[in-house]
Amino acid sequence: MEIEYGKATQSELEEIFSLAGVNRAEATGIQADNNKEEMIASYENSLDHGAYFLVARTQEFLLGWVLVDRSLDWFTHKEIGWISDVYVKQEFRQNGVAESLIEQSLVEFKHLGYNDVRLNVFSFNEKAIRLYEKIGFKEVHKFMRVEI
Repeated sequence: MEIEYGKATQSELEEIFSLAGVNRAEATGIQADNNKEEMIASYENSLDHGAYFLVARTQEFLLGWVLVDRSLDWFTHKEIGWISDVYVKQEFRQNGVAESLIEQSLVEFKHLGYNDVRLNVFSFNEKAIRLYEKIGFKEVHKFMRVEI
């Protein structure tokens, strides 16, 4: 399978948006009726501020994507690269697509002038955490909660 990487086309954006609810449920573990709407709102906000989807595709299929975004470090107020979303369609998982997409996104971030790239991941998502650590991501803080 020959994979090509590039910015999402209009038809690929439509497909990404169509999978927004499934993506949010898998990433967060939250089963909510408004998952699709919430994820689309997040996508639109990021896209309105200069983010873009880097996709992996074959001639026939969209395999997955990374949302190449930016943010500010809370303490230094330095602008950093931010991976807002990583998703590979079920049928294309376990083939190295996520790893290659993230690595390609790091090349994109470097070209954009970033030397610090971060992401968030839910602690239950152990497969994703292992992948991110394999690529070189390191834990920098813990976000904790308590229900009262």
